[in-house]
Amino acid sequence: VKVERAKSNETKILSWKFGDKSGTINGFDIKITLPFGTDKTQLSANATISPKATIDPKPANIKNYTNAVDFTVKAEDGTTKKNKVTVTIAKNDKADIFEWKFGDSVATISGTNLSVILPLGTATKLKSNVKLSPQATISPYPAKDNDYTSPKNFTVTAGDGTTKKTFKVKV
Repeated sequence: VKVERAKSNETKILSWKFGDKSGTINGFDIKITLPFGTDKTQLSANATISPKATIDPKPANIKNYTNAVDFTVKAEDGTTKKNKVTVTIAKNDKADIFEWKFGDSVATISGTNLSVILPLGTATKLKSNVKLSPQATISPYPAKDNDYTSPKNFTVTAGDGTTKKTFKVKV
């Protein structure tokens, strides 16, 4: 008597990672959020699938995840299931000022304090040019006339909408 074991029909993706970031698996949909600044066009994944199954295309090969990418898992018995991997890039959580200028005069930045010395007789209502962290916003808007008779506070909000820093500008 010859006994043959049944071939596996398992077609699951058990885990999905890009580096140390793990995806959330819900049935045949995998979603993963990667840090701000990650290039979605050049990603290589590490996947764990059902024993005796194969996956195509190979997750370790570099792929463009700008749009969702489909992967087919084939069980030992030939059964197949299509899985979709969707990559999202997190919003920036940085709320920094990199440069603050009044015309050609550049402010000195020390932590959240900015100071600039302007020529005597310069008006106190000034417009400024500011370089912020990517995706960040600032309030009040520095490119309109603001009164700098005394130090003025500006709030920078990161692209994530929650991280905020208050900067004091002294002229």
